[in-house]
Amino acid sequence: MSGPQDYDRKYLRSMPGLCKMACLLCSFIGFLCIVCGPVRVSNFRGSFYLAVASIGFVTTAALLLARYLRMWQRQFSRCDPTLWSLAVHSSLALAYFAASGLVLSLDIGAYTAAAFFGLTAFSINGLEAYGNYRRSRQREVATQTI
Repeated sequence: MSGPQDYDRKYLRSMPGLCKMACLLCSFIGFLCIVCGPVRVSNFRGSFYLAVASIGFVTTAALLLARYLRMWQRQFSRCDPTLWSLAVHSSLALAYFAASGLVLSLDIGAYTAAAFFGLTAFSINGLEAYGNYRRSRQREVATQTI
């Protein structure tokens, strides 16, 4: 006999799960483009992009694991996961946009490729933030009393 499953297999196949995995991939590839580029990483633009990509990768991985392992239901029952995800994804989207703009201003091929992956991560995080915003608004409308 098998015990109860402590993870959600369907989440990885859902749209938010696929978006988080795509964002992880874009963050990692952008990080590699900056690190393997011909310019030293000690410049401000490259360092800022590396910081944003690292924070974005860790945060997105933490959100993915929290949803996959169903930690929202067990340990974080008091906080609203939709509003939390909305704040995280909107701040990550703004950070990726700023970092990609800074990196794109340098005319280096590896930095341009990193900017592409950063803007892709910006778009994915923006879509996630918009989906969380719509979910939170629908929940507020559904719980209003007349």
